[in-house]
Amino acid sequence: MTLTKPKSPVTSTEPTPRPAKRSFRQALRDRTPLGWLQLKKNKGRLMVAIAGIGFADLLMFAQLGIQAALFDSNTLLNRGMDADIIIRSAQYRDLNLADTLPRRRLFQIKDIPGVQSAEPLYVSSVVWKNPQTRRRTQLTLVGQNLDRPAFTFDEINQNLDQLKQPDSFLFDRLSRGEYKEVVAQVAAGQSVETEIDRRTIEVVGLFSLGASFATDGTIVTSQENFPALFPDRSPGQITLGLVKSNPEPIRSKC
Repeated sequence: MTLTKPKSPVTSTEPTPRPAKRSFRQALRDRTPLGWLQLKKNKGRLMVAIAGIGFADLLMFAQLGIQAALFDSNTLLNRGMDADIIIRSAQYRDLNLADTLPRRRLFQIKDIPGVQSAEPLYVSSVVWKNPQTRRRTQLTLVGQNLDRPAFTFDEINQNLDQLKQPDSFLFDRLSRGEYKEVVAQVAAGQSVETEIDRRTIEVVGLFSLGASFATDGTIVTSQENFPALFPDRSPGQITLGLVKSNPEPIRSKC
């Protein structure tokens, strides 16, 4: 009788292969879409929810558009002012509800070292008669010094010489209302007459700015023509002071 040694099991030294890595699309396809099944179960409720969310988003975008239009339209003149510092009254709210300040403050500011110029700007709301429809509408009236442009708008600065005549004005061609015939006539080199508070004025030039929520447009004239429309207002009462600093550094005398 012969005894034999039992054979030991053969063990493999090779590593166990890992399962193949699935792609994101395969993993997503193999998963149970519980969320989608819940939504798909009641299609009527799903459509109502989508419509409600879409309407809320539409209201949000509409509110953002109105807010942007309000800010942009009410700051058109402010952004175009050619000044480093703007002086205003302590009771100032906006250009159409701005209180006045004495013009002598600008003479005091001119004596400050580093100040290049300090010019007045007159702003007020007026009711004028549309030359085309003869209807009355409210506009923003601006009076400025013709020797030192108050704005950076090229169309206004190029027509400042035309405002040296009495009762001459520049009109905003983008004003709200029917002004096609007026704009065409002025663009052809012909002046247009109309009225502001029963005073006859003459439109001699055009520029592009746009209407705001407060008024339908803007007209520009000289600081000499501005007081003629407001006999109860002293020329020494200005709306804003436009201050420009000296670009050269101030050197000490020591």
